[in-house]
Amino acid sequence: MMSACVKWAKEEVEAFNVILARQLSSTERGGEVWALCMNQAKEHGKMMSEVGLDFRNLVGENLRSPASGASGGVGLGLS
Repeated sequence: MMSACVKWAKEEVEAFNVILARQLSSTERGGEVWALCMNQAKEHGKMMSEVGLDFRNLVGENLRSPASGASGGVGLGLS
C-alpha cells in the first residue's frame, strides 16, 4: 500500500513540476519572481515530508538554477 502511495505522490510531483515550469517560463530564470515562486514550491515540498514523504529534491527538479539546463517555455513568436 505504501509503495503505491509513494508512486502516486511522485507522479503528482512530476506533474506539478511540468505546471511549475510552464508558469515560470515567462519569468526571468534566477530573477526575483522566479526565486520567490521556487521558494514557495520548496515550502510546499516540505509539507509532504511532515507526513513521511520527502520529495524536497524532486519539487522544482530541472528548475533550480539558471544553469540547470532546463529549457524555458516556447514562445508563440508574437511580439
